[in-house]
Amino acid sequence: MGETRENDAYEEELLDYEEEEEKAPDSATGKVNGEAAKKGYVGIHSSGFRDFLLKPELLRAIVDSGFEHPSEVQHECIPQAILGMDVICQAKSGMGKTAVFVLSTLQQIDPTPGQVVALVLCHTR
Repeated sequence: MGETRENDAYEEELLDYEEEEEKAPDSATGKVNGEAAKKGYVGIHSSGFRDFLLKPELLRAIVDSGFEHPSEVQHECIPQAILGMDVICQAKSGMGKTAVFVLSTLQQIDPTPGQVVALVLCHTR
């Protein structure tokens, strides 16, 4: 019973993101639906995936896939996940949450031919 209360506490702390479709500004006027488009700042961490001290084959796969810098959620969560800590990360779709558990799992496992070394259970909608 104590576990249920703990899980409920975690559920209350998590933010619920609403998926919103962003509208592109009109190229001629720079307005969105007749309103001036808001200028925004997108922060990018200057660190790269190399800073996580990943296995060479993982770094090679990341570079081959065209990724140069980790997203904010990856920058915050991958180091903790690699250390074996429990991580709860929440971000909008497409922000790199899957890479957090994939990279940290592949970094930690020692592949053994013919044996299961990892099991991933994921919530789906």
